[in-house]
Amino acid sequence: MAGNLTDDFGAFDNNAERNEKAGAGLFFSRLFSFLTNRFLVLGVGFVTFGVIILIMTTRLQFSDYQNTLSESSSGVVRQYVSEAPRGDIYDARGVLLASSTEFNSVMIANAYLDDQSLNALCLELSYLFEEYHCIEVADLDQYFVLDPAARFVKSEEKIKLWQTDSNLFDLKDYSQGVIVTFSDDYVKIDPNVFFLYLRRKFNIDNEYTIEEAYRIMRIRYQIFSDNWAFVKGTPVKIACNVPDELIRKFEEQNYHYMGIVACKEYARNYTTEALYACHVLGYVGKISSVTYNDLAPFGYTSDEMVGKSGVESQMERYLHGSNGITPYSIWTQDGEEGFFVPQNYGTEPQAGATVYLTIDSRIQEVGMESLKEYILQAKANDLSGYKSASAGAFVMMNVNTGAVIAMGSYPIYDPNDFILANYGDKQAQEQVKYYLGVDEYEEITAGDLPLWNRAIMSMYAPGSTFKPCTALAALENGDITPEDNTIMCVSPYDVDGWIFKCLEFPNYGHGPLTLSDAMAQSCNIYFMILGIRTGIDNISAMAYRFGLGVKSGIDLPGEISGVMSSRENKRLTRQSVYDKTWFPSNTAQASIGQFDDCFTILQLCRYTCGIATNKLCTPYVIDRVVASDGTILYQGQTESVDLGIAEENIEAVRTAMRCVTTGTYHWNSTADGHFEYYPVELVCKTGTAETGFEDSRKEYSNGLFICYAPKENPEVAVALVVESGKWGASCIGIAKSLMAAYFNEQVNTSYRLYTANPILGDYLPSVNATSR
Repeated sequence: MAGNLTDDFGAFDNNAERNEKAGAGLFFSRLFSFLTNRFLVLGVGFVTFGVIILIMTTRLQFSDYQNTLSESSSGVVRQYVSEAPRGDIYDARGVLLASSTEFNSVMIANAYLDDQSLNALCLELSYLFEEYHCIEVADLDQYFVLDPAARFVKSEEKIKLWQTDSNLFDLKDYSQGVIVTFSDDYVKIDPNVFFLYLRRKFNIDNEYTIEEAYRIMRIRYQIFSDNWAFVKGTPVKIACNVPDELIRKFEEQNYHYMGIVACKEYARNYTTEALYACHVLGYVGKISSVTYNDLAPFGYTSDEMVGKSGVESQMERYLHGSNGITPYSIWTQDGEEGFFVPQNYGTEPQAGATVYLTIDSRIQEVGMESLKEYILQAKANDLSGYKSASAGAFVMMNVNTGAVIAMGSYPIYDPNDFILANYGDKQAQEQVKYYLGVDEYEEITAGDLPLWNRAIMSMYAPGSTFKPCTALAALENGDITPEDNTIMCVSPYDVDGWIFKCLEFPNYGHGPLTLSDAMAQSCNIYFMILGIRTGIDNISAMAYRFGLGVKSGIDLPGEISGVMSSRENKRLTRQSVYDKTWFPSNTAQASIGQFDDCFTILQLCRYTCGIATNKLCTPYVIDRVVASDGTILYQGQTESVDLGIAEENIEAVRTAMRCVTTGTYHWNSTADGHFEYYPVELVCKTGTAETGFEDSRKEYSNGLFICYAPKENPEVAVALVVESGKWGASCIGIAKSLMAAYFNEQVNTSYRLYTANPILGDYLPSVNATSR
C-alpha cells in the first residue's frame, strides 16, 4: 500500500513538471504571435498619431501662432455694437416732434500696424475728413489745440487733473524747482513741451511738419484715450457725418485703409414744434457713468445717448430700442495679398417704440408765444425801476380725462443744441453752457433757469386762486350755505394783533358781501373771516382732497409736491416752541392763498378741473406707446376719482367764480371787461401773490390765473403764472389766447398792462396788514 502511495505521488510530480514547461512555451508563442499581428501594429500607429496631433493642436491653441497667422496673412474677424435708432415722438395730432436721422461714421480698429504705418494712415485720414467736410471726433481739442500756436483751452488745475489721470497719461505733478522736459513723466504745463511730449509718445517722425504732427495727434489721442477697448478689438470712432462717397472709397480700397470700419449712427432731431414743448419733450445727452452702471445690464454702451429730461427720460426704456451686433473684417499687414473674410451673421438693431403725446402743438405754440409776448411787453412798458415779468408757466388740461393739452415754461431752450454741441458746433456749445450755467453764465442761468419746467418743478403761493378751496371747505363744513353766505367786510380787521385792511375801502370795508360778491371782488377780509370760522384743519383737508400740496403723479420726471399750510407743517418747519404754535392769524393768511401755501401750476390746473367736474383726475402727457408691429405697450390715461362734494356746494362756488368774469348786481369784478363779447363762457379766478422780495429786490408780485370752459359741460381748464407779473388780472390775455386756440375762435387777446391797481381784491396781508 505504502509503495503504491509513493508511486502514485511520484507519478503525479513528474506530470506537473512536464505540464508547467509546456504552458510556458505556449504563453511565449502566443505573445509573439500577438506582437507580430499586423492589426496591432496598425492600431498602435493610429493611436500614436492621434496623440501627436492632439498635443500639437493644444500647443497651437495656447500659443500665438494662430493669432500671428490670422493677423499677418488674413482678414481679422471681429464685431461691434450697432446702434438702434431712437423711437419717434408725435403730438396729439400726429405732428412729428422728435425723430432720428441716419448718418455715416468712421471707426478705426486695431490692424496691428506699427507706429510709422499708423501715423501715415492717420494723416491721410485727417486730410480726407477735411476734404469731404466730415466732423472729426477729436477729444484732444477739449484740452489742447494748435491755432496756430500750441495752447491749452482749460485752466491749469484742469490740465493737471487731465494729465495725471491714471487711465490716460498718468503723469506726476512736479515739485517746486523741478525742470520739466518733454521726455520725463511730469505734468507739462507748457503747451509747447506737451506738444513735444505727444510727438514722442506717439512716435511721430520729425519729418512731419508741426501741423501734420498735430493732425496725427488728434486721431492718435482718440485711440489712446480708449486704448484698452482698441487693443481688445473694439473700434474707436474718429469721424461722423461722413458722405457716402468717402465710405465707398474706404470700402473699395479696404486693403489700403487697414482697420477702417464704416457704420451707421443716428442723431436725434427735434422739429420747430418741439421747441415750444421743449420742457415736456426733454432732450438727450451722453450717458453718465452712474446711469451707465444702472443700464449696462440692459445692453447700453458707455457712449450711448439717453434721455436727460422730460418724455425723453421718462420713456427711455421704450424709446431706446435694442442695439444689434455687427461683425466686421479688416485687412492686416499683407495688404492686397491678405485673405479678406466676408461675414453674414450678426443681429439687426431694433428701433425704439413710437411715443404719442397728448400735447397739441398748435395750442402749445399759441400759449408760448402769448406768454413770451406778455413778458416782452411788460418789460418794455414798465418804467418804475422794479423788476418786471421775467418768466412764467401754464398748463391746459382736459377736465374729464387729465390729458395735458399744453404745458409751457419760459424761458425755453432748444433741445437740438445738445445734439449739435456733441458734434463741435461752437454756437450750440455756447448755448449749452448757458443752459447749464457754466463759467460766465452761472449767475444769469441761476435767474433764468431755462431747463427748469416751472409748471411742475416750481411752486408758487396761489394767492386768491385758493379762495374757491376755502369757500368749498366752509360750505362742506356748514359754516355757510349756498343760500346763506353773507359776511360783513369790516376794515380794519384785527386778528391776533395783526391789523388787516380792505384794499378797496381800507377805512370801513365793503360791508355785507355774498360769496359771489366776495369772489368777484376777491375780498381778502371776507375769506379771512370765513377761513377762521371754518378752521385750518378743514381747509387743509379740502386742499389735499383736490391734490394741492401733493404730487399729481404725472408721467414726467422732476415733479415736486408743493406745500399746504397746516398745523403739522408749521410744527415741522419752525424752530422755537412759539413759532410752532398755530394762530388764527395763520389761518387768515392761509385762507387767501398765503402763509405756507405753495403749489405747482399743474396742481392748480388739476384743482380747477376738480371744481369743473367734482372729480380728481391724474394728469398725463403720454397718450400711448406703440411698438413697430402696432402693439400698444403703454397707455397714460387713468380713471378719475369722485371728490364726493355735495353738488349744491360745488355749484355755488362755480357760480361765484363765474361772477369773476361778469361781476354781480352790486359789484364789478377783478376780470371786469376782459371777457366782454368773448364767445365762450369762462369760469375763473384771478390771483396776485407776493414773493417776499418785492422791497428787497425791487420786483413785482407774481400774477396767477385759473379758469375752465365752457361753463356748461366743461372741456378744458387752464392755470398759469407770470413771475413778477404784477397782477393776476394782467395775465388774463394768455388764458384767452389758449382758450381761443382750443375752441378755434378769433378773439381779441390783447393785454391790459395795469400801471395802477386793478380792481381791488388780489392783495396780500403782508402788504396791507400791520401789527400792533
